[in-house]
Amino acid sequence: MRAFEAAGRHSHVRRAAEELNVSHSALSRHIRQLEERLGSNLFHREGNGVQLTPAGSRLLASVQTAFLELNRGLHYMNPTQIEGELIVACTATISMNWLMPILSNVQKQYPEITLRIKTLEPLQESLSQEYDIALTLGAPTDKGRVIRKLYDEYYVPVCSPKLVNGQRQASPAALLAHPLLHDRLNQWPQWMASHGLDIRDVTRHTYFDYAYQAIEAARLGMGLALADVMEVQEDIQQGRLMKIIETDYQIGESVYLVTEPRERMNQRTLLVLKTIISSLEKGGARLNRAVYEAIEGV
Repeated sequence: MRAFEAAGRHSHVRRAAEELNVSHSALSRHIRQLEERLGSNLFHREGNGVQLTPAGSRLLASVQTAFLELNRGLHYMNPTQIEGELIVACTATISMNWLMPILSNVQKQYPEITLRIKTLEPLQESLSQEYDIALTLGAPTDKGRVIRKLYDEYYVPVCSPKLVNGQRQASPAALLAHPLLHDRLNQWPQWMASHGLDIRDVTRHTYFDYAYQAIEAARLGMGLALADVMEVQEDIQQGRLMKIIETDYQIGESVYLVTEPRERMNQRTLLVLKTIISSLEKGGARLNRAVYEAIEGV
């Protein structure tokens, strides 16, 4: 197969033999034995030059794909190719609500990688150059890095089932009777206005700096939090939180992925990035198709 692949790629037996460091006759013999085994001619021969037959062209594409996958697998088996530190930066809410389980899987799958997690502020514009991967709320200003929208945020009001006896509310107006939990982005007024409601009609409020604090307060039954569906997906699945009304609403900023250009990313960065993207996809995130460009070929 190696002899066939080299000859098919070069369209020349002598050049293929030189690449594999074998004699012209040995390489020709390997190809002849392969043709006999398959019962099909793979080349039209013209002196030292060769041209693939239609059957040879089909086989060459399959063989090259198989060699590529084999080389990738062997490459990943070598811990020296991925050993080292990887710095991931993200907001506290992303870290607390969906990234940590993914990084736990990374740690189990690639123990050679040392993870260092840094915390970003929401809507932070300037990023340190030390970060290998950054997950930001809002697009930062970062010259020399590739900034891709990861997904848009879709918000739903959530609370502990204990707060409402496990009953969904019939309409958005029913939310006015419950305490509201706010974070610094203060998105409740916009959500209320979009549903024809006035935030001033709510009499009980609690304010936090970060969304993950408001979400934790909702788990404890302190009121209603307005949360991105990705940030509370596991809570809803496990029954710690429930959507008090079903409809989600696109509001506020998007989550962005910031990396080095593809050609400058090392292997461990690519592996971790692929794990993050595939995990989000399996979790139902509405990913922007452009993020897949970052892991093409991994």
